[in-house]
Amino acid sequence: MLSPDMEHLINSIYPGIDGAGDEELTPEYFLNRTILSARNDDVNDINSRILERLPGEEAVVYSVDSVAPE
Repeated sequence: MLSPDMEHLINSIYPGIDGAGDEELTPEYFLNRTILSARNDDVNDINSRILERLPGEEAVVYSVDSVAPE
């Protein structure tokens, strides 16, 4: 899909995300919606713009890439 700007692209892929409540933003809503990008800086920009539109408070979750010794 060729889009004239980033906001148009986000609105096309995620319609209604601005006014959606938590009950409408189920995993199924996101299941078949994807924006692909070849550049990490573009991905970060897209993610930031979408996160700003989501309702609720932002939470940062950290992950671990190693196993704790037994």
